[in-house]
Amino acid sequence: MIGRAFFHAGRMLRETGQALDRLGLRSQNNFVFRDKLSRHRAVMNLYEKRPSMAADVFVAPSASVIGDVILNDGVSVWYGAVVRSDVNPVTIGGYTNIQERAVVHAATSTPTGFKANCSIGSWVSVGQGAVLRACTVEDYCVIGAGSVLLEGSLVEKHAIVEPGSVLPAGGRVPSGEMWGGNPIAFVRKLSKEEAADIEKQANAVADAAKEHQEQFLPYGTTYQLRS
Repeated sequence: MIGRAFFHAGRMLRETGQALDRLGLRSQNNFVFRDKLSRHRAVMNLYEKRPSMAADVFVAPSASVIGDVILNDGVSVWYGAVVRSDVNPVTIGGYTNIQERAVVHAATSTPTGFKANCSIGSWVSVGQGAVLRACTVEDYCVIGAGSVLLEGSLVEKHAIVEPGSVLPAGGRVPSGEMWGGNPIAFVRKLSKEEAADIEKQANAVADAAKEHQEQFLPYGTTYQLRS
């Protein structure tokens, strides 16, 4: 409660400052403040819930990381992806990638009684458009594009979920196996080469993220439009 009181007090001061700024501009017959600029914030707090990110994390400008989210070394959140934690924590391990338009979030509860937070391990690739809700994905996994993992589901180490698959609440993909379909079903065992390739794939995406990160300055340049 005290934290929220400070938040609202700070917001009031910021809004007062903006109002004074607009008053001053009006007095100079300057209406530049009416420009409609994007209010999107790639990283956003929710009161006392704040994202915690390693120094080398890449969050694309059009992505969203919101609330009680922990992003470890080498994580990349790509364009249009959303990682949201407004009720329970979301934790993402090192060198994991959340690709374009994927959504990762927790829930208030699960029908299975498991924890309603969302935990993704290290060297995991989450494909484009996938939805992960209050589930657990262990290290060295691939979640195919467009897949859906529902509350309380578990994907064990060195496993692959094929694109477009649906893992129901409380469902489980065992280690060393490939599963796919809707409803999801066992496809086959992974070969040693396929299991080893999971880490290589995640590292390749991490390297690509570094190249994208280098294209963005630490601070935005929107203020230059108002000069």
